[in-house]
Amino acid sequence: MLDWVGSLRVQNRTSMRVELSLSRTTRLVGWVVVLAGFYATIWTWPLSHWYALVPLAIAAAGIMLVTLRRKLDFDRDAGVLRIDQRTFGIGRKTVVPLFHLRAVIVAARGVDDAKHGPLTTGSYVAYVERRVGAPIYLDESRRCAKLLKIAEIIADVAELRLEYDATAKASN
Repeated sequence: MLDWVGSLRVQNRTSMRVELSLSRTTRLVGWVVVLAGFYATIWTWPLSHWYALVPLAIAAAGIMLVTLRRKLDFDRDAGVLRIDQRTFGIGRKTVVPLFHLRAVIVAARGVDDAKHGPLTTGSYVAYVERRVGAPIYLDESRRCAKLLKIAEIIADVAELRLEYDATAKASN
C-alpha cells in the first residue's frame, strides 16, 4: 500500500554513472505525519498526558522520515559504489569497489499464511549481491516493473549481471 514511501528513484544517469536517491514523497509523507502527530498531541494532552505520548511517538516517526536520506552512486569511471545513508542527521558512508559486486537481483518474496493461501507472491525485493558479505538492499515493491527498470539501469552502468527470480520461496 505504501510502496512509494522510502522508494528509490534515479536522480542522475549517464553512460558511466547512475545516482539513486529516496523519492521526495518520503519527506512529504514525513511532514504530514509530523503535523498530524503534533495536532493529535495537542488534542489528547488535556485528556491525559499519558495518552498524548502515542501521537507524540507518531510525530517522532514522522521526524525520522523527514530526516531520512539515502543515496547510492554507481560510478564506473571510479570503479566504486558510494552509499550515503542518514537518519536524524547521523550518517554512514560506505564505498564498495564494483568488482566486489556480483549481480543485481529482483526476487519475489513468498507469503505463506491463511489469508493468501499457500505460498503466494507478496512482494518483490531488489538488491545487489556481493561476492563477499551481506547483499546491498535497494528497494521493495508489490510490483516488479519499477524494480526491474532500476535494476536494468544499475546492471547496465555497473556492468553487473541482472537476475530476475519470480518464484516465491517460503521464509521459514
